[in-house]
Amino acid sequence: MAQQNRLTRIEKVLDYIHDNLDEPINVANLAEKSCWSRWQFQRVFGEATGLTVAQYIRELRLSKAAELLLSSTNRQMDIAMLCGFDSEISFSRAFKQMFNCTPRAYRQRGKRHGLRTPLQYRTGHEVANQFKTFTQIRIENHESFRLYGVHDWIRGPFSSMPDFHERVPNLWRHIEKQTSTIENKSPVGVIDTHFDPQHPEQICYWAGYSNTSQTHPESILVPAQEYAVIPVHGKVSEVEKAVGWFLHHWLPESQYYSISGYELEKYDNNYDPSSTQSYMEYWLPIKSR
Repeated sequence: MAQQNRLTRIEKVLDYIHDNLDEPINVANLAEKSCWSRWQFQRVFGEATGLTVAQYIRELRLSKAAELLLSSTNRQMDIAMLCGFDSEISFSRAFKQMFNCTPRAYRQRGKRHGLRTPLQYRTGHEVANQFKTFTQIRIENHESFRLYGVHDWIRGPFSSMPDFHERVPNLWRHIEKQTSTIENKSPVGVIDTHFDPQHPEQICYWAGYSNTSQTHPESILVPAQEYAVIPVHGKVSEVEKAVGWFLHHWLPESQYYSISGYELEKYDNNYDPSSTQSYMEYWLPIKSR
């Protein structure tokens, strides 16, 4: 009951932030709405989200501005005012810090990159990660790249007879043996979800690396695509839960459609699939509604 009360109070604050991004928002007022002291509110908010209040508000405002740069013809000054900035100079400075480019360059490039969406509560997520009970999806454009590795046909979680729990780890064990002496690898899993009549209940899974081809003559070219990026904390088994939440809860309420294409699993070099402290990202192809 105490846990649920804590989450409900945070959700009320998040709703207020999302509804008032274009208005001045200060931590003292948010703390008052949460019924915690300012110090308690900031601590609880950080534990549940992994972000400071100021950081979260700034990132949402800048993400809204980035979307407006791409979807409207509004002047940069007007966008700055609409997103709660008091001057074009402060807006441009903050924008460059977050996106590593100016608002003008972002508009000229014409692709979504680094957009943050509002935090959402994930039922059951606290079991895997006691404190960070809210998930934030990023929207990213990924350039085309070639993956070198090995592949197999697998039956995924939506198949009548799933076998991915056995086949996917076997692929990674196989490729790890062949690349154990290579440093600075960038492990990436690629799931080709295009329908193949020869494998009606299967999808093709690739395990490999985007920056080395020394030992793998086989490769796949992954085209440029816009993605929703889902952070996954904990064991590799958490991926299935995260993707399920994304498809059934986040996506229907979002501004995007899920499309067939190449889904990505991105790992760091030290990823341990059995560790509760591990982190990876799942990238799902999308398009705007």
